[in-house]
Amino acid sequence: MEGPSLYLAANQLKPFRGKTVLSVSGNTKIEKERILGKEVKSIFSWGKHLIIQFDEFALRTHFLLFGAFEAELNHSTLTGDYKRAYTPRLQLDFENGNIKLFSCSVKFLETRNAKASYDFTIDIMSPKWSPDKAFDSISSKPDALIADVLLDQEIFAGVGNIIKNEVLWRVRIHPETKVKEIPPSQLKELIAETKKFSLLFYKWRKVFQLRKHLDIYQKSICPRCGAKVKREKTGKRNRISHFCPVCQMGDENLDQPNLS
Repeated sequence: MEGPSLYLAANQLKPFRGKTVLSVSGNTKIEKERILGKEVKSIFSWGKHLIIQFDEFALRTHFLLFGAFEAELNHSTLTGDYKRAYTPRLQLDFENGNIKLFSCSVKFLETRNAKASYDFTIDIMSPKWSPDKAFDSISSKPDALIADVLLDQEIFAGVGNIIKNEVLWRVRIHPETKVKEIPPSQLKELIAETKKFSLLFYKWRKVFQLRKHLDIYQKSICPRCGAKVKREKTGKRNRISHFCPVCQMGDENLDQPNLS
């Protein structure tokens, strides 16, 4: 789950604030029983983390590469995703519904105010996110590949592989381009586009229309030039990149796409 999906999840789970955990279950090895009888004080997201704050501690969920959540509120599903048949890592039951966390890492944070420990200037979905800070951080890594930089959670907390691929396609940058090979003006364009696309991701994900708006991720043909899309593992992170071998080589004479 990428940052926009977690931001949406935190908003969807707001009805559980002020509610008491009536039962807990799941295959996690943490001491989940300490959550029993606790009241949810707040729920928020940061990057790829979902945090549920209780009185003396918080529960942090990291959804890794393939994590997911389900929730029911007053017998209605909140996510709209398919039902999973396997045991959740953790399930919290309330009088008004439940929260199920799958294929994720859960951890206790021993604090009454977990939000204070997070730097929201690097959270792509936060109003406090700083493009200037992102520019300085990227510029300090001249030999890094841009595909790795976009997935660096200390620079772009919340950016995942979908956002990475779509943004690089939009600004016509090959994923294996080194930072020092990108002009400052284009780097600033990439940073701005990352924020813009993340907000669009949230908008489309909210109404279950994300996939229809993707231009390069898991596509076969580039919608801008008609070339066959390449799929290769790139960078130190060895993540799959979907890119156009023609128009992501910097040819400014190609027709511009409709990015609305």
